[in-house]
Amino acid sequence: MRRYGYFLVLAFLLSSCFSSKKVNYILSDEFSTENVTSIPNNRINYEVQPNDILSIRVQSLDPTQSAFFNIAAEGGALQANQASLFLSSYSVDEKGSINLPIVGQLKVNNLTVDEVQRLIQKEISKYLIDAIVLVKLVSFKITILGDVQRAGTYYIYNNQATIFEALGLAGDLRVTANRKNVKLIRQIDHSSYVILLDLTDPKIIESPYYFMLPNDVIYVEIANAQTVRTNLPLLGTLFAAISTTILLLNFIND
Repeated sequence: MRRYGYFLVLAFLLSSCFSSKKVNYILSDEFSTENVTSIPNNRINYEVQPNDILSIRVQSLDPTQSAFFNIAAEGGALQANQASLFLSSYSVDEKGSINLPIVGQLKVNNLTVDEVQRLIQKEISKYLIDAIVLVKLVSFKITILGDVQRAGTYYIYNNQATIFEALGLAGDLRVTANRKNVKLIRQIDHSSYVILLDLTDPKIIESPYYFMLPNDVIYVEIANAQTVRTNLPLLGTLFAAISTTILLLNFIND
């Protein structure tokens, strides 16, 4: 009856043959639990582009005066949703400018958000004493499609986000996702670029595509193991039946 035990072990191994290397990220023999590996990354200072949406809030000792520069949301209060942020913010026009009350047109194209804030601060200071200007990019959104848990469009309420943080918003990749050939579609000027990324390669952290930019699209392909995923329920039932039969035979013959 020993041979039945062999069959049982074989069935177990076949049922768990999906290698962890196919579902892990940043694979490297240099990593271990006993040391810390330092990998430099290239942070990107995003520059404002036409069609971006900027939230601009002006605060001063005289709220009545600063109210002239602030767009009030419907109902007089900001609600925690993207629609109200859009309605109470400034759109960058096709020429890369915004139109502020009293101040007028300001060129913000190709400036970072911090540079836009300093520019507006300088202009507002001509009209208000000790005013504080807060500028945020509220149109920072990314779209994640393909073999992920929750495909969709997500807004980033942060200055920067990595590709792994973006995938985390979508609930991570599915087991059958192709981690070696993830497509990043990025808008640069008036062109779209498709970049292939290998999420198992530690060098991705050094890549200029490690950090997300507004309007990035991530597309995750299904790996060749799709057929395995489709048949997993059937294989599980088959192995369970084989295992039960072997155990019964062992019991009867003993």
